Amino acid sequence: RDVLTDLCCTAEEFDAASDNDSRSGYGDTNQAKAHQGMLEAARKVSQQALSTVATQLAAHPHSLGAGTAAVLGTLWHDIFPGLAVFAYGSPCVGPLAYSPTNSDFIVSVIGEGDPFANLSLGHIADISNAIAILCENYELRNEILARTKRGAIADIPDEDLLWCQEQMNKLRHEKMTYDKFFPPGRVLFMAGSTFGDNGEVTLREVDNAVFSDLILHASMFDLSRHIPNRYEAALARLWRDVQNEITTN
Repeated sequence: RDVLTDLCCTAEEFDAASDNDSRSGYGDTNQAKAHQGMLEAARKVSQQALSTVATQLAAHPHSLGAGTAAVLGTLWHDIFPGLAVFAYGSPCVGPLAYSPTNSDFIVSVIGEGDPFANLSLGHIADISNAIAILCENYELRNEILARTKRGAIADIPDEDLLWCQEQMNKLRHEKMTYDKFFPPGRVLFMAGSTFGDNGEVTLREVDNAVFSDLILHASMFDLSRHIPNRYEAALARLWRDVQNEITTN
C-alpha cells in the first residue's frame, strides 16, 4: 500500500478549508499543493478521525507516514490552531511555494544521506536530462573528466572547481527545470555521527531548497540511513548530550 501511495506522485492543488467544510471557519482558506497519493491518504484519515481527535494535537510520524501527516496537518491547521507536526525522515511532499512545504507548524528532521529527502519525479527527470546531455556532448564530458581527474575535491584547483560550479549552474538554469517536491515545513538537518553510540550528532535548520538536487553516489539508496531506529537513536544521543552540557554548566 505504501508503494502504491508513493507511485501517485504528481502534485494536486487543494484548499484545506474546502476539504473540511463541515468544520471550517477557523481561519482563512489555505491554498496548498501536495503529492497526490499522500493527499488522498490524508483525506481518508481525516474523514475517519476528524470527529474523534482532541483540540490540541501533535503528530510524530516517520517516512511516508510523515509526509502524509504533513498533508493532514495542512488540512486540519485551521481547525486545530495549536496543531504541530514533527516529521522524521519525510519524503518529498510538495513544491516549494505551497503548503505543506512552506508551513512553519511542521518541523521535519532529515538525516544526512537519507535517500528520500531529494527524490521526486522532478529530481529524476532533471538528473536524467543532465545525464543525456553529458552522453551527447563529448567535449563537455571530457572537459569535466579532465578537470576532476584528481578525484578528491581538496586536490582539485580552485579554477577547475569554479568552472565546474559554473557548468552545473548553467545546467540547472537551462536544462534541469522540472518541478520538484521537497521535504515539508521547517527542516532540521541531522548530521555527524548518526550511527553507533559515539561521536557528536548535530542538528541545524536548513532551507528546503537544499534538497533541490538528486546526487548520484555509491550509497545513494542506502536504506539504513532512512530507518526509524537511526533517527530515534541519534536524536536520543543528541538530547542526552544536551542534558549533560546543561548539567555541567
